[in-house]
Amino acid sequence: MAGTRQVRHAFTLSAAHPSFGFSWLGSTLSMLGTRTLGVTYPLLAFWLTSSPTWTAWVMFAATVPALLCYIPAGAIIDRLGRRRVMVWSELGRAVLIALLCAGLLTDRLDVGLLLAIAFLEGGLGVLSSVAETALIPATVPKRDVETALALHETTVHAVVLTGRPLGGLLYGLGTLVPFVANALMFAFAALAVSRSSRGERPAEDAAGDEGYAPLTADEPAPAPTFLREIGAGLREVRDHPFLRTATLLTALINLAVQSLIVVFLSMAASTGLHPALVGLTLAASGVGGAFGAFISPARKRISKGIGRRAARVRLTFLAEWSGLSRKGRSMPLVHVWACAVGLGLVTLFSEATLAFAVALLIIGLTGGLSNVTIRTVLSRVPEHLMAKVVSVTRLGSYSSVALGPLVASVLVASVQVNGALVIIFLVTCGMAATATLVPKLRRALSPRLLMYSRVDTERA
Repeated sequence: MAGTRQVRHAFTLSAAHPSFGFSWLGSTLSMLGTRTLGVTYPLLAFWLTSSPTWTAWVMFAATVPALLCYIPAGAIIDRLGRRRVMVWSELGRAVLIALLCAGLLTDRLDVGLLLAIAFLEGGLGVLSSVAETALIPATVPKRDVETALALHETTVHAVVLTGRPLGGLLYGLGTLVPFVANALMFAFAALAVSRSSRGERPAEDAAGDEGYAPLTADEPAPAPTFLREIGAGLREVRDHPFLRTATLLTALINLAVQSLIVVFLSMAASTGLHPALVGLTLAASGVGGAFGAFISPARKRISKGIGRRAARVRLTFLAEWSGLSRKGRSMPLVHVWACAVGLGLVTLFSEATLAFAVALLIIGLTGGLSNVTIRTVLSRVPEHLMAKVVSVTRLGSYSSVALGPLVASVLVASVQVNGALVIIFLVTCGMAATATLVPKLRRALSPRLLMYSRVDTERA
């Protein structure tokens, strides 16, 4: 079974490549700390001020660095090194949260200091997250990159599921408790990453990415100025069909999914749905994402199985057309069609909580598969461009996540819940149809057709 095989691979990979194990552990602790702070910052702000306005400002201070820092973060990391940046970023976060703890203990913490800490810690968190994304594939040989990325992506979704409840639980034990825990998480994350190999690349891969043929190969590298380095990452994404198209499509999908979540929350509030059911429904996306990422190394076998079954019932063309099988296999395309199906389900059964849960589960599962595919392509970017390209794709994704709730709130206020669902569904169907029927976009979305290396296409 794919799941059992993946568990064995996880233990084998960590044992065979300690650098991966340490980096994976450090990344997990870092992400867990980030997720818990997403809950404890606003709780602490309200405890300090009793003001929803100040609470919102603290949340803004913690999140706005992502919009400001992603692009320059990539250039900084490629200059200084992924491992080094992640270690020092995590140490800086630990110091900032320790300062917050000291303020709580001495009763000197005010909202101004909290705003400053949240902003600086958020900026360091952006540096760390880009560095870890670029670091993970560099800790294993190329043949194991896909498995390593699948395991890391599974952890990402697992942390999403557990981080926020853990933050609330720790805060319930005392105002100081979650922040002490956060400081320790960040400190141990720095320690774990510092134990990984300084080379950031296994010896057998040290010669470089032979067979990789990026479209920017004729440009001088690395770029001589900071602004040129930033531009190099933007050009790499712009000029490569798969990265450009997948980044744009993922951003639009995130916009639709975040809008769906806000619509669901509006429906839940208006119908008096129990908070526990709300939480369980939203958790379906994380469960699906973790499972999809976990089984992603088996997607080639799964695709072949789908192709054989489609041939038996004479649906081969449909399977290829939708990105499910053979040469045109495309997980980003499958993801957008899964979103369309999920949104169709909730549009038909808008009053059924189960419909939302099933939709989020399907969307999460295909999203996990798509994320690993995209990260596999990103792992083949040349070393001097890696973090810069990662930062561009991250900014595209994060911007749409931030914009989604605003779009949904406008729709709900204008046309109510059912009308908002219909609009989101129709727009998503339009995206899926466009990505499928426009030949240039369809070819671009299949990494087997447009991969940096012909040698690697069979593994995408």
